[in-house]
Amino acid sequence: MTPKTAPQGLCATCAHARTVASAKGSAFVLCGLSRTDGRFAKYPRLPVLACVGFEAAAPSPQETQGHQR
Repeated sequence: MTPKTAPQGLCATCAHARTVASAKGSAFVLCGLSRTDGRFAKYPRLPVLACVGFEAAAPSPQETQGHQR
């Protein structure tokens, strides 16, 4: 069974976000900043459109392969 997905907004490209799948097939976004900073929800309501903790994730090797010279 594939987890159901929802638009994630900024979380889709944030270095602090991680997707967690439940046993029932749902997917949730876990904010890593919530562990150390109470301003951030552990599981933010999606889509997140603005966030002071947003930090762009490093591109994956597949994304950078086509851009090498």
